Amino acid sequence: MGCTYDRVPKPKAYPRIHFPVNEGNIHYHTDNCPYSFDLPGYYRVERKTTFFDEEITDACWLNIVCDSLNATLYLSYKELGPDVTLMRLMEEAYELTYKHTNKADYIQPREFDNGHGSVGLIYYVGGDAASNIQFFLTDTTTHFVRGALYFYARPNVDSLRPVVDFMIHDLETLTDSWRWE
Repeated sequence: MGCTYDRVPKPKAYPRIHFPVNEGNIHYHTDNCPYSFDLPGYYRVERKTTFFDEEITDACWLNIVCDSLNATLYLSYKELGPDVTLMRLMEEAYELTYKHTNKADYIQPREFDNGHGSVGLIYYVGGDAASNIQFFLTDTTTHFVRGALYFYARPNVDSLRPVVDFMIHDLETLTDSWRWE
């Protein structure tokens, strides 16, 4: 009788997160794109080649991948013109962000001006939304970039919050260093 014990199920737990260590920033610039920026060295930049199974001919659409955190920052670039207006692109960015309202606890926008000719808006999306950070950058006359951060994991605010908080600093490094060519 004394050698038995009641079996109790283990409580749910989340995996331990090993945050990458930055051993130096990388400067991204290519002659094909009218912008440059800095990122921590644990990211890799890939040219995006397809969008919903359609080939992208623009070399300036990028995926910024952080393998160690299982995350990708998707960047799409548009050149402003008569058919592609700043107002229309800002409205699209707003609509795409606010599609997350059914899962989001809050959406907090923050305007920024990096002092190098780039202005924009960062949306911090709280809760179990698919994308916790979305933003756009523009010079207001010629260029527009929209970005969205996605994780290859189930959107669970409890487990993703430390990673999102960690990546906010990286995103701010990118936006603060952004330069239009």
